[in-house]
Amino acid sequence: MNKIIKGMVATTLLIIGTQSTLHAKETIGVGFQSSGFSSNGLSIKVDLNEQYTVQGIAGFFGDVNNYSVRGLYNFQNKKNYNLYGYGSVGMWKIDYTFLEDESVVGYGAGAGVEYDLRGLSPSFIPLFINIELGMDIINFDNDSYGGFTTGVGLHYKF
Repeated sequence: MNKIIKGMVATTLLIIGTQSTLHAKETIGVGFQSSGFSSNGLSIKVDLNEQYTVQGIAGFFGDVNNYSVRGLYNFQNKKNYNLYGYGSVGMWKIDYTFLEDESVVGYGAGAGVEYDLRGLSPSFIPLFINIELGMDIINFDNDSYGGFTTGVGLHYKF
């Protein structure tokens, strides 16, 4: 399982690094993303172009850790907000107290809206907040997580 996790992280970093060197116009966002139970942690987002964004999430807070990659499709890019849909795949690891630890692949999809806080005041820093509604499927042998989730994120973009 460690090979899968390392491979996912390496692939995400490779995509982000390649895209950021090929296009000078990308926006890179660094922050925190929480999508219900399944994807909570530090996040890096890279806008590949006006329609596509790649996001990597490394969640290592609590008993459940995850490393996931999300692809976002931007439906509308308005001046201060963006409507998007996303699909995700990742590796989740749960540490049980009295049972053997377990790692599984999980999937998700959803939609959200991202808002540029400079819409409130043009002098504000480039801070973006997002809210989302989605569905996740994560099936451990001893527990299953999934169903509808809500999420929030906060990213500083440069």
